[in-house]
Amino acid sequence: MTSTVLDREQQATHRWHPATEIIILVCSLLLVFGIPSPVVPIAIISATLIAAVISPAVRLRTWAIGVGVLCLPTLIVLSVVQGLFYPGAEVTVLWQYGPAQLTVEGLAIAAQIWLRVSALVSLCAFFGLGVDSARLYDGLQALRLPSSVAYICASAIGLIPLMRTRTQQMIEARASRGWDMSSWVIRTRLLPSIVTGLFTSILIEVEQRHEVLEQRGLGESTQVTSLQDHHDGPSQWLLRRGVPLLTCVLVVCSVADVLPLPTADQMIWGG
Repeated sequence: MTSTVLDREQQATHRWHPATEIIILVCSLLLVFGIPSPVVPIAIISATLIAAVISPAVRLRTWAIGVGVLCLPTLIVLSVVQGLFYPGAEVTVLWQYGPAQLTVEGLAIAAQIWLRVSALVSLCAFFGLGVDSARLYDGLQALRLPSSVAYICASAIGLIPLMRTRTQQMIEARASRGWDMSSWVIRTRLLPSIVTGLFTSILIEVEQRHEVLEQRGLGESTQVTSLQDHHDGPSQWLLRRGVPLLTCVLVVCSVADVLPLPTADQMIWGG
């Protein structure tokens, strides 16, 4: 028990404040979708990979599997749809076989979409695996969001393992009644009732938690109090104010076409 507490304290001293993490996440997503250059998502994916390697709260294997499962099918679909069957009339053909033709324009669009999706998935996976309900609640509270909004967002994170547990309980309950839950046909037939019961029970539990917290004064106190102790300091204070400013400057420079970053066409074609 003592070692567990010490491990948590060591992790807290090596991690950013949750408010800093939220701001970094939002600003990174703004850069990914606000600057039309593949350099930005590549840099953010690389930074997220490095963060997953050194993070004390995120397992690299779990993060990599989650990102791979979501991003590899997207890469295949985009490569076929955009890379081989790009509908443009004036295109630069690199390879052609029958109706399929590999074009620079199709590859550029496929690469841009896939890199943005991969950056989004990698960022959200890293944040989701490294945060718990208490950390998210404290971060949103530190950003001066209303207590009710912070509670709803924090509950959404906390409900993920609860939904997994409830789903397993429902499957075991139906198996005890004689249903062959090893058959995917039976599972598909029972899926609507399982999903309906799952979300009904989850919503009821969230509402009950919210009522209990309201009775205990949720939202009445104007003083922000943290549920956990978080490492903070002047450097993070500067990060929370400097990163949004830098993000806005970069996006504005990109819109004004004064940011010298190569496009996907230029990186593929080498122009």
